Amino acid sequence: MDNNIDISSWILCGACLLSLLGAIWSLAPWRRTGRLRREPEAESDEAADSLPPLTVVVYAEGSQEELDLCVERLEQQDYDPLQIVIVCRATAESRDLLAGRYADRPNVYVTFIPPGSHNLSERKLAITVGLKAAIGDIVLTTASNIRPASPQWLRQMAEPFADPEVEMVLGYSHMDFSEMQGPGRWYRQFDSTAIAGQWIGYALGARPYRGDGYNLAFRKRTFFAHKGYARNIFLHYGDDDLFVNEVATGRNTRLCVTPESIVTTEWGDSAGRVWTQSKARYRFTSRWLPMGPFARAGLLSLLNWTLLLTGVAAALPAWPVYWPAIFCGACWLALEGYQIGVYRRMARALGATRLWFAVPPFMLLHPVLNFLFNMKTKSLRKINYTWQR
Repeated sequence: MDNNIDISSWILCGACLLSLLGAIWSLAPWRRTGRLRREPEAESDEAADSLPPLTVVVYAEGSQEELDLCVERLEQQDYDPLQIVIVCRATAESRDLLAGRYADRPNVYVTFIPPGSHNLSERKLAITVGLKAAIGDIVLTTASNIRPASPQWLRQMAEPFADPEVEMVLGYSHMDFSEMQGPGRWYRQFDSTAIAGQWIGYALGARPYRGDGYNLAFRKRTFFAHKGYARNIFLHYGDDDLFVNEVATGRNTRLCVTPESIVTTEWGDSAGRVWTQSKARYRFTSRWLPMGPFARAGLLSLLNWTLLLTGVAAALPAWPVYWPAIFCGACWLALEGYQIGVYRRMARALGATRLWFAVPPFMLLHPVLNFLFNMKTKSLRKINYTWQR
């Protein structure tokens, strides 16, 4: 009987140790993201003189005041030559309003999505129309509700294109949740940061598989050489993730995530609804992305639960010895402390809220809430296909 207990104790402790080591391995993308530089680098005169002409394509869905503020913020960027291409829905009101509104700004060009464009992705169509109007070869896509972190945003996004091998630069944007209240605000911040830290960490490891359409730069010729969004034209969304996955490699892609290049998207009191829509779209289109990053994130969730449950099992009163409980408890505390530290460094690098004791419960709840989220949004998946509307 004692021999059986001794063997079981060693098996239990071995499972805890392997879970701890596996979880640390699974956190590698977050660790890479947390090592991103946090202080601005001094710019050389040579870099300042080698900037290529840049076109910013703005897909405008908001109000006229929001669009005016966006144009003002873009014109405040320390970049020249800069062209701003605004793409709007073609309505009688929008044509009349925008036709002469920016007539005194020669660097601003306004174009429209063709009327009657049904069963097509409006965003994909808008970006394609904007690219056709672009004068230069370097294009950056964004939206009208963005708030740049600094006047150096566009400059830093364009600098890597000085290398002729670079075809794409991955930037990063985060949502402004400041108008939300309660724990839901912190969980949404955690979820967004966790997902971003995963794909950014993979990009830092020369394995880019997705991007951020609100802060994404690429060469115009690359876009049309790959026939734009032809491979995913049957989907309303995925204009950033799927296109990046098709084009980006470790050789032709660079990552630009610095304190000066991060963009904030302002949604006001609609932030919660927009987050839900964005998450549902991303989880739907993720089926066309590599499975490795998602399997790694799933393994991390599994090992978190495994370590917790083995620790609970070792601490049950029926267990006749105490040292397995002490060892498993130490492993669990070590993992939670390590996860908190890694998450806080990553959140700092991405300009997100640096959570403390909310990280362990959020890590445990993440797979459960994702499952419930999938069940809740399952009936909405069919609208992701363009033939549904």
